[in-house]
Amino acid sequence: MDNNRKTKNTVKNSLVYLFFLFCQVGLFAQSDKITLEAASSDPTLVVRGNELSVESVNQFDDKVFIKTTDSKLDFPITGVLIDKNNLVIDVFVNQLIDCSKITDGNYLVAVQVSKNAAAESFFKSHFKKKDVVKLRKNGNISNLKEILGHQSAQLKIDRDKFTTVYEKQFIVNCELINKSAGNKYQVVVSNQNGQKAIQNKLTLNCKLQKGVNYINIVLLENSQKISEENLVVFCKDKDAAESKIKVLWIEQFPNAKVLTNRVAVDSMLKNAKIAGFTHLVLDVKGPEGYVSYRKNNLSHSPYFTNTSNPNKKIADDGFDLLGELTDGAKKSGFKMFVSFNFFTEGNVTTQDYAVLKSHPEWEEMVQRPEDKGQILKISESKVGQEAKQGKRVALAFVNPANPEVVDFQLLRVKEVLDNYAVDGIVLDRTRFDNFYADFSELSKNKFAEYLKQKGKKLDNFPNDAFSIDSEGKMVEGKHFIDWITFRSTLIKDFASKVRKVVNEYKASAKPNLQLAAYVGSWYETYYQNGVNWASSTFKYNPVLGFPESKFYSAEYSKTSYVDNLDFIMIGTYYKTDKEIAKYVTLGNILLDGKIPVSASLSLPDLNDSERRIAIKSAFKNSSGLMIFDLCYINWPEFLDQIKGIQTIKN
Repeated sequence: MDNNRKTKNTVKNSLVYLFFLFCQVGLFAQSDKITLEAASSDPTLVVRGNELSVESVNQFDDKVFIKTTDSKLDFPITGVLIDKNNLVIDVFVNQLIDCSKITDGNYLVAVQVSKNAAAESFFKSHFKKKDVVKLRKNGNISNLKEILGHQSAQLKIDRDKFTTVYEKQFIVNCELINKSAGNKYQVVVSNQNGQKAIQNKLTLNCKLQKGVNYINIVLLENSQKISEENLVVFCKDKDAAESKIKVLWIEQFPNAKVLTNRVAVDSMLKNAKIAGFTHLVLDVKGPEGYVSYRKNNLSHSPYFTNTSNPNKKIADDGFDLLGELTDGAKKSGFKMFVSFNFFTEGNVTTQDYAVLKSHPEWEEMVQRPEDKGQILKISESKVGQEAKQGKRVALAFVNPANPEVVDFQLLRVKEVLDNYAVDGIVLDRTRFDNFYADFSELSKNKFAEYLKQKGKKLDNFPNDAFSIDSEGKMVEGKHFIDWITFRSTLIKDFASKVRKVVNEYKASAKPNLQLAAYVGSWYETYYQNGVNWASSTFKYNPVLGFPESKFYSAEYSKTSYVDNLDFIMIGTYYKTDKEIAKYVTLGNILLDGKIPVSASLSLPDLNDSERRIAIKSAFKNSSGLMIFDLCYINWPEFLDQIKGIQTIKN
C-alpha cells in the first residue's frame, strides 16, 4: 500500500471513529457498572486503585460523565483529561476548559462544579498528571470503544486480547454483528494472503511462531476498512511446560509470631508439602531493616525481636527462624530461598527503624506533588507527616545511588550465604520508592556524571529531570528520558553486584545457588520505580498500548537486569482470569523466553471463588505459581482451592 493511499485510509478511519464517538449521548445501561479506576497510591501495596462510578456519556447534568467530543462546555468542571492509552494528560479543578484537546482518542471524565461534591472531592484527591488509569465495565478492564457500545458493523471474537499458548495452531472464531443489509464484508488477517468473506460467522486458523505473535484482524465493508481487532499471543514450546515450581512466600513479622519453635515450623512444612509447594521464600530482611537470622557478623543488623512496634513485639528466646526453617526445609525436600527488602530501612507510619536512625543520610530525598516542588526526606514530606499521624502507610526507602547503602545490603547477603544452607536469593523492593525519588545532592552528582558520559550537561537540577510546579503538576525537563534511564541503570548495577556475590559462592561452596526477583507485573508503569525487568531483546509494539512508549528505546533496553536472574516472580494481583492471563502473557513477552516467569497471587485480595480462578489461571499461563502469603492460608480451605491445578493440561 503506497503512503498516500495509506494516509487517506487512516484519515477516513479516524473520521469514522470520531463520528462514532460524537454520536454517543445518554446514560449507560442500568445493568452495566462503568467505573474509572484511579492509579493506586502505591501499587506495590495495593494494586487496584479507588474507583469512581461514571454514569453518562456526552450528557451533562449532576452526574459524572465521559465527554468524547471537542464541542464547547459553557460551565466549569472538575475532572481529568485522559489519552487513548489511559494516561492522565491534565487535571482540572473548578475550571472552564478548552475542549479542543478532546481529539485523537482522548476523552474527558468530569462533573459540573457544585453539582456533585463527592465526585469533585474524588477527582481532587485521586488524580495527578502522568497517572495511568483504567476504565472498567462490570469489574473487568475495558476501553472507551467497548464501553460506548457498537453502532456500526463489528467483529465479535472469542479470544481475549492477551493469551499464552503451547500450540502453534491458534483458532479464532469471529461473529459479524450490526451488519447492514446489502453490504459485503470481508476479513483480512495479518500474515495471511487474501480476503475472507464473512456473512455471519468465520473461523480463522492462525499459525504461530515461537515467542510473541501480533495478529491483526481487519473488517472491511464494501472493501473499506471499518474496524480492526489486535490479538497478542505468546507461544511457548511444549517443552516449556516444564515441571512448574510452586513457591510459598513467608513474610517476616506476621509469620514470626506463629513460627516460634521447631514444632510450629515442622507443622507448616508438612502442610506445605501436601499442598505441593516446591520452594519456600523467607523474608530475612524486612522493610523496617530487622533480620530473621541470628548470625549477623558482618552487618550486625538487629534481629526482628528488637522491633519498637508493640504490635509486632515477640519474646526473644534465642530462636533462629532462618536456621530452623532452613534445616527443616532441607529435610522435607524444599528449595529454600531468602528475600531481602533491599532498599527499605524503616516504617514511617510506626516510626520503626532498625538501622536508619544511625544513618540518616541514607534516607531518600523526594520531590512530591503534595510538597509543591520542595525536596524533602520522605519522613519530612507531607506524605511522611500523614504517615506519622496514622493516615497512611509509608515506608522509608533509602537511596540506591548511595554506595554506602549498596555495600551494607551486600554485607547482609554475604552473612546469610556464609552461615546458612540456602538455595537462592530473591531481590525484593530492589527499586526506587516511586517516581519522586531520589533528588539528593548525591543523586544530582551521579546524574551529572551519567550525562557527561553521554556528551550532555546538567544545567539545572531537578528541573532538567523534572520539576513539580506550584500546583503540584509535573513538568518534564530536557533530560527527562535520560533521568528515567539513569535510575534504571542504578538498579541494574546493584543487581549485577548481587549476581557477582552469588557467582562467587557458586564457584566455591554453593554450586546450585540461584538469584531470582519479585516485581510487580504492571511493567507499563514500572519505569516509575527505576526497574527495567524486561529482557534486553524486548521490542516495544504499539499494540501493547503502554502509556509512555517513548521510554522503550535501545538505550533503555541496556538497563535490563534480567541477565542477572535465574527466574522471576511477577505480582499478578488481580481477580479475573482475563486480567491474570493478560499480565502473565505480557510478562512472557517482556522476558522473551530468557528466564522462567512465575505468576504471583496475593491471597488477602481474593475471596474463595476468586482464589480458585486465580490459582488456575496463574498456573496455566506461567512457569509456576507464587502464593503470598503463608499467614493468610487456612490449610484445609487452601488445599481444596489449589487442588484444581493438578488437572490443568498444557
